[in-house]
Amino acid sequence: MMRSLFSGVSGLKNHQTRMDVIGNNISNVNTTGFKSSRVTFTDMLSQTLTGASAPNENVGGTNPKQIGLGSSVAAVDMLFTNGSVQSTGKNTDLCLSGDGLFVVKDSSGTYYTRNGAFEFDADGNYVLPGNGMYVQGWMAQNGSLNTSGEVGNIQIPSGKPMAAAASTRTAYSNNLNSSVPIITEVTGGKSDLTKPEDGPASGTPQEPITLILSDGTEVVVDHGTYTVGDTYPGTTATVVHSNPGESVVVSKDNSPVTAYLVDGQDISASEAGNGWSFGYETKHAPDSDTATTTKAITLTSLGGKTGAGISGTTYVVGEAYEGKLISTAGGSVTTNGDAAENIVWLYLEDGTKHDVTTTSATYNIGTDSYSYTDSMGVPHTSKIKGYTEGFIIDKMKVSSPSGTGATVTVGGIASHTMTGEGDSVKKTDKNEVTLTLDSGATVQVTTNGTISTVGKDYISVPDSTTDHMSGAASKANRVVLTLGDGTTVEDSSTGTDYKVGGAYSYTKNGVTVNTTIASFSIASKISAIQEDIKVDRVGETAMPTIDEIKMPFSAASADEPVTVKMSDGSSYVQTSGRYAEGWSMPVVTTITVYDTLGAAHDVTVYFTKTKTDSINGNEWTVSVNPDGSGQTIIKEPDGTETTIAMPDATLSFKTTGAYNSGDGTVEMTLTNGSTADQKITLDLSAITQYSGSNTIAGKTDGNAAGTLSSVSIDSSGIITGTYSNGIKQAEAQVAVAQFNNASGLTKAGDSLYQVSNNSGDPNVKTAADLGVKITPSALEMSNVDVANEFTDMIITQRGFQSNSKIITVSDEMLETVVNMKR
Repeated sequence: MMRSLFSGVSGLKNHQTRMDVIGNNISNVNTTGFKSSRVTFTDMLSQTLTGASAPNENVGGTNPKQIGLGSSVAAVDMLFTNGSVQSTGKNTDLCLSGDGLFVVKDSSGTYYTRNGAFEFDADGNYVLPGNGMYVQGWMAQNGSLNTSGEVGNIQIPSGKPMAAAASTRTAYSNNLNSSVPIITEVTGGKSDLTKPEDGPASGTPQEPITLILSDGTEVVVDHGTYTVGDTYPGTTATVVHSNPGESVVVSKDNSPVTAYLVDGQDISASEAGNGWSFGYETKHAPDSDTATTTKAITLTSLGGKTGAGISGTTYVVGEAYEGKLISTAGGSVTTNGDAAENIVWLYLEDGTKHDVTTTSATYNIGTDSYSYTDSMGVPHTSKIKGYTEGFIIDKMKVSSPSGTGATVTVGGIASHTMTGEGDSVKKTDKNEVTLTLDSGATVQVTTNGTISTVGKDYISVPDSTTDHMSGAASKANRVVLTLGDGTTVEDSSTGTDYKVGGAYSYTKNGVTVNTTIASFSIASKISAIQEDIKVDRVGETAMPTIDEIKMPFSAASADEPVTVKMSDGSSYVQTSGRYAEGWSMPVVTTITVYDTLGAAHDVTVYFTKTKTDSINGNEWTVSVNPDGSGQTIIKEPDGTETTIAMPDATLSFKTTGAYNSGDGTVEMTLTNGSTADQKITLDLSAITQYSGSNTIAGKTDGNAAGTLSSVSIDSSGIITGTYSNGIKQAEAQVAVAQFNNASGLTKAGDSLYQVSNNSGDPNVKTAADLGVKITPSALEMSNVDVANEFTDMIITQRGFQSNSKIITVSDEMLETVVNMKR
């Protein structure tokens, strides 16, 4: 009976505990970030009256007889479910959703909270205003965040200054319109090349022009006199090849080519008559009236005019030679009817070609038209597109074997043949020596130290084991063999080869004797010596010549305006810039760059389509001045001048419209007190070139000086500052901690938690790293459900009442027992 009293008491105490927890939950129904708790009960140890028995053959099993001793509190669990998000409109408030807590700190230690009601104090510290604890996170350095280090206090003072930063890079992006209209005709202006009377073979440029060199490179020049066929007066470069198999073909672009032999000799492949050969032979006799070009051939007319033959083409003396096509607008050609002096062919826009040599007239490209009647008797008239000039070939000069056209290969052989009386050569381990005898036989000398001389008998070296002789042995050769058994034999067997150490048989007294050749002697005189030496390295010196002078464009000025007609039918009159057929009008862009003092300068950059190519892709010219000068001057508002300079850059695209190559560097020269010289790199790699519209734009780094005017926080906890100069940059990032068992944290009051033995260690990362979300300008509401709490309150009250009845009834029963004695 006493047991029931104690059971009732335990039930009263447990339900009182549950009521305390419910009261605390309801009390914190409006506490920011509060997490509710719940109480779970468990029964206490039971008293066993009779244990359980197992069944047997005579009787079945029995269950244990146990009396419970009441209940106890099993656990008070903290429920870490998310509360509702409540918008506050305050930009420093943060609401955390997911499994994580904010990290705060003071002198007593580190704490964790779901209360995101933060704000900045007087020193710019990001804190919990109720207790002054510092919110933990990572500070940015010049807008760059590193969240791999330790967390610390976040401090962003109001009015924080930002220093001026000079621009160093401009990144262009978006699209250049590949279908931009193209210039079809240019009239007026000033030509960039003063042409001589006989055509555009030479001249002095008044503006930058392009020279096409024989090695395929293009050079832009702006002064001097240039002539097709002359060596370009640029810097020569010597390249030495040392990898086996590398070859150099001697030409007018790289002559002389030097072969560095393994014996230390240096042999020039352009030296005539030096007796050396590098494995190249002409494909025709030098005195032939027909020749096929290999690498270079010079054609000469009766009047003395010359032309360069095209590689692989066959030319015949007495037949006509045709030069390169001249198709630059503004050019002209004059005929006098004499084919011996000059032959002229006109190329028309309708695709036909006409020989006008027998006429006497002047034809202007791009303006004059030419009339003709076709084979069907139908008359035609078409504008002149271009012309070629030629002449009747009188003679041809072809390259020599060891000069132009010769191939010199690393690891190859340089051969030297000597036929002069008394010429001699010494055999070493660096060379191979072959002797040609008067008899026609050849002897290969393989013993180092052997000296051979033209005009003397050849004598073998007795102690050699590698001497070899081949050719027609005869009485004239007087080949004498010394055999291994000491016998001397004179042999004249025609065509027999002899080698020291080789087998030899002869008959003596009717018996065949088999022995070897110890040595041999040949009495025939040496008529020629060929020395072969391996090429160790090959050096070539680039000496390109001018193949073509590009007739470029017309320069416009106020005095000499240019009229351009476009492919879309439009027409413009321009008083500045350069214009050429096939080009587009410049696409104008403006970038704002900052100097070291933070002053802004607006720089104009022009993009002009200068090449349309369906094989290699289109090309655009990027410039800071469309006149090709590569320089412009900006008049600044303060009266100073800024010089902008950049050599014209080529921007190329693939035929798919994707970027291929191209960049540029703008050089600024300032006079406003900032650093005088400043360079800005143009990154053009993000530009595309598709048909559509021009959306190209450049974004430049650098900034003017400024002060912090406001801050904002995003969903990842990054605090971004907005400055008075318009720059936005990251200032800090709020840290978030995650625990394996957040319900195991110890409550420390003020909505703070501390690490406990069962919470696990904190994993401090960014919100994104932990998969949680931060809602700025909002707070997390308490997760207390009032309806559930009141329901639990009723249940708890009924449980408490029931346990009190146990005590009352037990007391009455005890009173009855006591009264039995009365």
